[in-house]
Amino acid sequence: MALDRRGMGWLGRIVLVGLVAVLFWGPYYAFFAPKDAAPYVPPIAEDGDYAAVDYRGWFPDTDLTFDTSIEAVAKDNASFQKAASFTYRTGVGAYEPLGFVMACAGTPGCPLPAFQDAVRGMRVGESRIFFLPPEQGYGLSDPDRIRVRPLLESVPATETMNESAFRTKFQTQPTDGSIISDWVWGWNATVRVSGDQVTVRHSPILGRTVTVSGKWSGQIVAIDDAANGGAGAITVRHLLNDADVDAFVAADRAGNFIVVGLDASAGTFTVDYNQEVVGKTLAFEITLRSVRKGNP
Repeated sequence: MALDRRGMGWLGRIVLVGLVAVLFWGPYYAFFAPKDAAPYVPPIAEDGDYAAVDYRGWFPDTDLTFDTSIEAVAKDNASFQKAASFTYRTGVGAYEPLGFVMACAGTPGCPLPAFQDAVRGMRVGESRIFFLPPEQGYGLSDPDRIRVRPLLESVPATETMNESAFRTKFQTQPTDGSIISDWVWGWNATVRVSGDQVTVRHSPILGRTVTVSGKWSGQIVAIDDAANGGAGAITVRHLLNDADVDAFVAADRAGNFIVVGLDASAGTFTVDYNQEVVGKTLAFEITLRSVRKGNP
């Protein structure tokens, strides 16, 4: 190997240049050079965070949707058939992700604790399907709120009550000689007032078809003025069919109810005054749309 005047060959020069480069550029890259950004990791929903969640809720045994935050799902009855209690919402902001503070309790818009448990630990953009038994949903059904009624039902033709009871039952002030419409049975009635006593005389037309609870038809098949010790009786035949079962929410003076059964051979139908989500296993599909740390 040839040596220069200082006794250093070409190999030594290469080593020296490499050493100088390391000594110069090493500290530069270690302390001053721009670093590559760490990959983005979506935040996790934790207690105290404000989470926004899109959801669809349905009954897994029937696949009927009872609620959703997604307007496209609400409008699509072909792909997402609706339960009796499903109500399409209107107005600005009717359909948008459900927003709530994680671990909330008892405040408006606060989801079920088990719903929040499913959201907890999810990352933004993540989706999940889960199921809630009645104990983790809206509780067990109250059997006293499930009633069997005859398809051929007798209704008093004359009722007597005080003014307070009248206002509660007919939702209006009693006026002597006035004619009111009975919103449950769909016929007219005449009001008589004597002191604090109010007498209501129902006056359906024999053979006429009326709309019961604003939902299904009933036919007046008999009127007996002498029945019930002179109070009279009106016999109504409920014209229900299988398509009416679990099809709508109706109302009478005991509250909202759903026709949940029809037994034509026994001459009965069954109504349930429990909310439709009560006593049932619920299925949810959720997507976490956003998380803001801390209460907004």
